[in-house]
Amino acid sequence: MFERYTEKARRTIFFARYEASQFGSPYIETEHLLLGLLREDKAMANRFLRSHAAVESIRNRIEGHAEQREKVSTSVDLPLSHECKRVLAYGAEESQRLNHKHIGTEHLLLGILREQKCFAAQLLGEQGLNLHSVREQAQQAEAPIVQGGSGSVARLEQWLVAGAARGGIYPVKQAHVGNRTAQFAIYRTNQPKENDQAQDMTPAERLAQIQNRMDAIVQKMEHAIANHEFEKARLYSDEERKERENYRLLREQFHLEEPPPRAPVLCIDVIGNERFSEVQKRCDDYIAEGVSEVWLLNPGLKRAYTVTKAEGFREFRGGILQLSNPPLEMDLATIFD
Repeated sequence: MFERYTEKARRTIFFARYEASQFGSPYIETEHLLLGLLREDKAMANRFLRSHAAVESIRNRIEGHAEQREKVSTSVDLPLSHECKRVLAYGAEESQRLNHKHIGTEHLLLGILREQKCFAAQLLGEQGLNLHSVREQAQQAEAPIVQGGSGSVARLEQWLVAGAARGGIYPVKQAHVGNRTAQFAIYRTNQPKENDQAQDMTPAERLAQIQNRMDAIVQKMEHAIANHEFEKARLYSDEERKERENYRLLREQFHLEEPPPRAPVLCIDVIGNERFSEVQKRCDDYIAEGVSEVWLLNPGLKRAYTVTKAEGFREFRGGILQLSNPPLEMDLATIFD
C-alpha cells in the first residue's frame, strides 16, 4: 500500500498511529494524521502555518477535543478510520493530479483538506489553509525527478547515507525549502555538548542547546524507523516530546521569539532537459532562503553545476564536488557511472 510513499510520508503514518495510541483512540483519525504531519515535516508546517504558535494551537485544540481514555499500548495494531482511509486515497489522487511520482507529506495535507468535514480539515481551515492555494504551492514547489536518472539517484542516496553515518550532516529527501521542494537537502548537525552548564548560558543559548538536542534525537529516531526498530523509535519520540515542551516553556518564560526555520547548508537536485530559466529560478529561491550552495547533477550529460550567492550559476569542470563546512566530497564518477 505504501510503496509510493516517501520516507517522510511513511513516518507520518507511524507518528499518526503513535498519537492515536497516546489519546487512547481505537482508530487512527484524521486529527492524529495531522499531528503526525506536524511532527514529521516541520518545514512544511512552517511553510503553511507560518508560526510555532499555530502548530501549538492545533495540538491544544485536538487535546481539548479528544475524549479522556486510557492510553493504548503501542504494540496494539490500530486501524485507520473511514475518514483517514479516504484522506490517503485523496492524497494518492492529488499526487497523480500533479504528475508526481511519489506520495509525500504535501499530498497527505491535500488529502486532509479534501475531506472537508473532518476535524483536521476544520482546524486547517481556521488557520487560513484551503485546498486551492495549497495545491497551487505544491505544484509550483516540486523539483521534477529526471527520467532515466534512477541509477544516479540511487548512488546519490547511498552517498548521503554514508555521509550521515560519518556524522556532521543530516540529509533529508524531498525537503521543503521556503516554497520549493529540494530533492535532497543537507543540514549541518550540531551535537549537544554534555558539559555545557545551563546556569552559565543565556536563555537564547539554552534555547539553541535544546534545539540541538531535539535535532540529535530526531536523527536517532529516523534511523530507528528506517531500521524498523519501532520500540526504540517510540522511546526517542517520547524524549523529543519532552524536549519540545522544555523548548516551549523556556520561550514563554523569557518571552523569546521563535527562531526562523533552519536552512540546509546544501541542496542537491538531479536535473534533465528542464528549461534553464526554471532551474535557475529554483536555485535562486534556495539561495534566498539561506542555503549556502546548490549542486545540480545531470546524469544524461554527465555534467554538474554549482550555485552560490557569490559566484552564481556555474558549470563544474572538476571531478570531485567539495563543501568545506561540513566537510563533504562527492566523486562524480561514482554517481554518474
